[in-house]
Amino acid sequence: MLTSRHISWFAGIAIGCSVLNWTNTSITATSEKASFEVINKKQSKNARSPLWGTVTTIAGEPLEGVPVSARAVRKTVTTSVFTDEEGQYFFPPLGAPFEQGKYQVWTQAVGYERVLSEADLDVTNAVVRNFTLRDIDDFTHQLSGSEWLAALPADTLEDLRNKEIFRVTCTECHQAGLALQNRFDERGWKTIIDLMATVTYHGWGGANQRPSITMEYYKNDLAKYLTKARGPESTQLRFQLKARPTGEAARHVVTEYDIPIAELKNERAYLDGSNWSEGIPSGMHGAGGMHDAVLDNNGNAWITDSVPNNFRTLAKINPRTGQVTGYKLTTPDGKSARRAHGITKAHNGILWFDTAGSLGRLDPVTEDFELYTPPQPLSVGGSLQEDGMGKIWVGNRHGALQFDPDTKKFSYFQNKTIGDGQTYGTAADRLGNGWWAQFNMDIVGHGNGTTGKVSEVHMQPPLEINRQDLLTPADRDFFHRIGALRFSGSVYNPGAQAPRRLFADPKGDSVWVANWWGENLARINIHTLETTYYPLPIESQPYATAVDRNHMVWTNLQSDDAVAKLDPTTGQYTIYKLPSIGAELRHIAVDDMGGPDIWVVYREASRAARIQFRTEAELQDLKDTSAN
Repeated sequence: MLTSRHISWFAGIAIGCSVLNWTNTSITATSEKASFEVINKKQSKNARSPLWGTVTTIAGEPLEGVPVSARAVRKTVTTSVFTDEEGQYFFPPLGAPFEQGKYQVWTQAVGYERVLSEADLDVTNAVVRNFTLRDIDDFTHQLSGSEWLAALPADTLEDLRNKEIFRVTCTECHQAGLALQNRFDERGWKTIIDLMATVTYHGWGGANQRPSITMEYYKNDLAKYLTKARGPESTQLRFQLKARPTGEAARHVVTEYDIPIAELKNERAYLDGSNWSEGIPSGMHGAGGMHDAVLDNNGNAWITDSVPNNFRTLAKINPRTGQVTGYKLTTPDGKSARRAHGITKAHNGILWFDTAGSLGRLDPVTEDFELYTPPQPLSVGGSLQEDGMGKIWVGNRHGALQFDPDTKKFSYFQNKTIGDGQTYGTAADRLGNGWWAQFNMDIVGHGNGTTGKVSEVHMQPPLEINRQDLLTPADRDFFHRIGALRFSGSVYNPGAQAPRRLFADPKGDSVWVANWWGENLARINIHTLETTYYPLPIESQPYATAVDRNHMVWTNLQSDDAVAKLDPTTGQYTIYKLPSIGAELRHIAVDDMGGPDIWVVYREASRAARIQFRTEAELQDLKDTSAN
């Protein structure tokens, strides 16, 4: 067994079915000592806020649901709270050990300028900072993805058709605002579409990168439509700004941890979404790639790095100090770092992750790593979950794999409907069965862990407006010829659901599916396969699901920099905004040992965020004590 702890170089040994060479690299991120951390989320009576104040307009009107953020100078942790109905904000009591000193404090809201201040915090005195926000004329850089989509021209059937084609063609990997925050004439938009059709999201072509067939086919239509919407002098967009959060949706505390970027190692992302006026981050310069998170039994967050690099496979964040430690597992040839994507925690505290086609095992206490590789041509990829029998389920391109940690053997479950694969999300229920999303085929596969039988659930929710009706006969013929919803990879025709990532309630009878293009969550009964759909309250795209110990369902809204909580008993959603934009959330994790707390990773800004929740009584007590 290879024990890493704090060894500084590498050793190569046979592990499972492959050879693992690894380097444990300590990434020296500046430590932040529990700044604004609510220890175990328990707030003592008569606690005082170290930093509080009001946010108002120049007319003196209070602004509710506005984020206020604070970061110690030259530190790596940012904490944010939101204003209440009176425009007041209150940071939670500081955790110990206390980090006193100079902080930058800022606030911003859509339609208003960003205001930056400073505060010297110490042990004995609370600091009051009041902000007055002025209107701005151009607020487009501050908008969420759904606000951009809602503003696109839709007065005619042709506009509706082009809007839908733009949605399913140009927002599969990023928010609509990444492109729409710029203006181009028709020739410029054609150039942008040509570029987008031939490169990956981060601007490089990669090996054997082929142009997007859909972008090439619709280039002229899209360029004409986008020129109408965002040409040099266009005034076609009619923005309807979302209401800011209120009540429960404005009582959360968000702590954001910087993760050193891959290219410069000890540098944070230069564009991280915390200043909305700068627009949406692009993930360039090594800032993109951090993907999934899981919490170990000591409260540390382990995060996967999904972009090719020679630097890191996993990163660990200690939320009590802000310190980040990187772990590099090298490929068999020893030339580069293995990539990682999904990660999960088993009932015994062991972490499992997929890496370069293999299944990785990590003991977070001893930091021992092991790799297990299925026989060729099978490989491991996508998300993971442990079933109720202790087996690990993980995706495979044409189905799913079940791994038995005791026997070290894989079992293969092949898709019932054969296509071009791309199993992405994988889940496992308490009865020992597996579930996986055939992302580009609108199918959720189901594998019986006892009999080996495979069945499937088709994602077909009732729609008030069938988006397929927007297609012309020529459109339908085109999508049929390229194999949409059959074997064409990430190509979707309007009307598709695209089940992306899913999660089985560990102590319940439901599997929850995030239908990406369908803008809904689907609940599958693990006994009957009966499916119920819960449409999102806003035009947004859910990427993944998670379930907490109270059976509340959580999803990350990638196009809106927000997470949503669904109460299955009432069908009601609560949406919690993040204080940064352009995060590109690809995963959501629940820390049931805490509040429960929620963790998400900012894929394009090399950051992770912990979301904690305050009750109305807790906030009122803090308000009463601090304001007196």
